[in-house]
Amino acid sequence: MHCWTQRFKKFSYLLLLGTVLITLTAATANAAISTPFAANATGAQPLVGATTHPIQYWIGCPPSMVDDGSSLSYFQQHGFTAVVLVVPDNQTYQTELNKIKSLGMTPIIDVEAPIWNEGQLSNTPITNFSSYFQSLENAGWHYVASEGGRTGDLAYMKNYFQGYVNFNCDQCGLWGNVYKDPFTVANSWESYYTAEWPYMQNGSTQAAALGIQNGILAGVWNNTRGANQILANSLSGSTPSYKSMLDWSYANGIGFTSFHAWCGASPRGLSNYKACGLESVVADLQTYYPPSSSAPFGGSWSSLGGQLASGTGPAVCAQNANSLDAFVQGTDHTLWHKSFQGSAWSAWASLGGNLASSPAATSPANGVMDVLAGGTNGALYSKQLSGGTWGSWKTIGGQSASGTGPAVCAQNANSLDAFVQGTDHALWYTHWDGTKWSSWKSLGGNLASSPAATSPANGVIDVFVRGTNGALWSRSTTNGGASWSNWSSLGGQLASGTGPAVYAQNANSLDAFVQGTDHALWHKSLQGSAWSAWASLGGNLTSSPAATSPANGVIDVFVRGTDGAVWQRGA
Repeated sequence: MHCWTQRFKKFSYLLLLGTVLITLTAATANAAISTPFAANATGAQPLVGATTHPIQYWIGCPPSMVDDGSSLSYFQQHGFTAVVLVVPDNQTYQTELNKIKSLGMTPIIDVEAPIWNEGQLSNTPITNFSSYFQSLENAGWHYVASEGGRTGDLAYMKNYFQGYVNFNCDQCGLWGNVYKDPFTVANSWESYYTAEWPYMQNGSTQAAALGIQNGILAGVWNNTRGANQILANSLSGSTPSYKSMLDWSYANGIGFTSFHAWCGASPRGLSNYKACGLESVVADLQTYYPPSSSAPFGGSWSSLGGQLASGTGPAVCAQNANSLDAFVQGTDHTLWHKSFQGSAWSAWASLGGNLASSPAATSPANGVMDVLAGGTNGALYSKQLSGGTWGSWKTIGGQSASGTGPAVCAQNANSLDAFVQGTDHALWYTHWDGTKWSSWKSLGGNLASSPAATSPANGVIDVFVRGTNGALWSRSTTNGGASWSNWSSLGGQLASGTGPAVYAQNANSLDAFVQGTDHALWHKSLQGSAWSAWASLGGNLTSSPAATSPANGVIDVFVRGTDGAVWQRGA
């Protein structure tokens, strides 16, 4: 397998998940996905009550606040999930980076002083900072931030980092088009002056239309400086206030995703935060916009290298909470495997075979993995790891539609359930009971992709497919496959030739992922009884995704990138 290092293009959005015409015509095993009805219309989101719009809370602070042993812990304990480290020089701040990560917070380094210094370095070419940027990348900094810079800075920074956070709107200068640059993962709008609010509305609207996140930056000082009128409004109940800004964002479909308390370079940031009243403002704000446990930007992409055969996607499973196993069809059409055990990925290794499809994988028990793939004769084959040894390929039979791969899941340690799109384009199913495979059975439908399947609990299976209208459809059983629900649509639009990924974090949740028509990764989740709206996670995919959940609250998604390598994103 050949490893590549080309950066993965991120955050190409504009998936039209708008009004989708869909339906389901059958309630029997031979149901077809065809007759449309209007559903999943998007548009302005009405402001609704607490817990509907969790947002991220960030703290911007100097290294001294990370090092003092208490300030950062305070913010972490009060729902803050990201730290913007405001650095005065070009050191790597490895100790502070490790501390931030140890608290489970996302680190972002503010490089404005080293590379810009309020414009005093404006005549210094950005290329002069190559060694500095390389040292930051080597240390493990993935995101950088700044308020100012030169034309072309972001194009150069993307050689070293995964994304840029833009501080914008000190009297709303709107530094060029940085706030809507594809490399900008988030705008943190500096919310001090009331006169800035119309500019912020305009800028965030444009950025959101491109799929770029937006949020509020609030300075940790009071109005006696004459520089934080919006904080004064938030304390007095006037508008615009931080809450009214968030209300506006959700009422108008923008959806601010972060609130950023900014201590700047002051080592007394925590005491200033409390003294200016921002502590009470944030506590009130969190009543309406509770802290999100998600990492900013929904995680970040990282490459696992390798080279997948054209038109195929990866498979992934987790044997336990500290492991991941990825599988692909290589360019030589054999099965390739890469494993993660605790802290590091192994090298790619070939497991042989002559595959004619993307693989599928599941782990029924710790130390056991089953991988399924279509053979050149159209039949389904399996290979199992048990006792530390891979067995030989065995046939399961059946016939899959050309260009499609299987899905597999495990209800318990002694069972497997395999699904394929048959040559009649219906969903077909077979079950392993610990000793033998059942005969193949049709579950109907009219599929336009490979299926995906997961088992949230023993006896429960959920299967997802792309319908002929391009939307996502699902069907489930709660009695081990004895009977199945009717097909139901989850809307959306999948890229032609791709199928979904699905996984259950626990018995009461499902997470579905697809490649949208914009080639970005899109996500929809079920918590209890209600599905969320579709949301883009960015990226530029060239395959169906694969997903697994090593532990409750953890999801890992794998895709084929534009360079043919495997790319991973965690949440």
